[in-house]
Amino acid sequence: MRFLQNYLMLILSFIVYPLVSFSQTSFQMTYKDSHYYINTTVNGHDSVWIYVESGLPGILINEHNYNRLFIDSLYQTVDSGYSEIKSFYGSYPVSKISCGKVNIGDLSYQGNIYVIDGYDKIGVPIHLLKNEKDSTANMIRFHFSRRILDFVGKDSVTPKYEYKMVELSPMPVVETTLFLADTYGHRGSIKGKFIFDLGNSSPLFLFTRNSSLQSFIKRNDFKIFPAKDKSGNNVGNGIYASYCNVGMKRIRNASIGLADKIYISDILGSMGPSLFLKGYVIVDAQKGIIYYE
Repeated sequence: MRFLQNYLMLILSFIVYPLVSFSQTSFQMTYKDSHYYINTTVNGHDSVWIYVESGLPGILINEHNYNRLFIDSLYQTVDSGYSEIKSFYGSYPVSKISCGKVNIGDLSYQGNIYVIDGYDKIGVPIHLLKNEKDSTANMIRFHFSRRILDFVGKDSVTPKYEYKMVELSPMPVVETTLFLADTYGHRGSIKGKFIFDLGNSSPLFLFTRNSSLQSFIKRNDFKIFPAKDKSGNNVGNGIYASYCNVGMKRIRNASIGLADKIYISDILGSMGPSLFLKGYVIVDAQKGIIYYE
């Protein structure tokens, strides 16, 4: 009878598995509108959907959700020059900045909370979270093929390749070599800095306002074409790559996006999760390394 009860509980756990995180430092990621989300507790409030990001200066939240999830008197008001938050996808006016500790499951975030207008998500810089449950499991693993986000210790990691991080806050930035070969036989390589951007819906975006990137494209005579969405509308420009290496990571037959409205000093572009769909990425903040398969 006890065996039968245990068996039924096991079956039940698989039924509810997609609906909840399977521990408070390990979460099932949901993919929606080209972005990843997790569902967990925030400051003790159950079932909160969090936008998994790495390109934010802090937590981004609208006033309604701030009032719902935060007790304002527990947080310090920050007097900052920020009047708006600029992202790859637009700008949002800032109405208030608070600072303090936020509990997210058994994880925590310490820093600024930006209350902004017109933002329909709760954006959290996942790479800046700490494991409150186990300080030895402090590396963040994104297993994109299984859609799992968890915190692991060094004994759980058998990395194949790695990027050296040159920055962690506010965004994780790596320095590596990009090799690009387009479908017309043009090819070339360039070394520089790239953002590991969890909010990037493409494998790779290149920032054409960067002078080094401009020279790279012109020098190798890469052909630039208009990029279209599923409805056939022009949404930008791109290079069609027969293959592309970002460090040791290779993708084939990919459309490389070109962003002409973004300028971040010394940054050539940003890498998105779809570059790593068949494996995992591990951010080791203490050693300043991003491991990948």
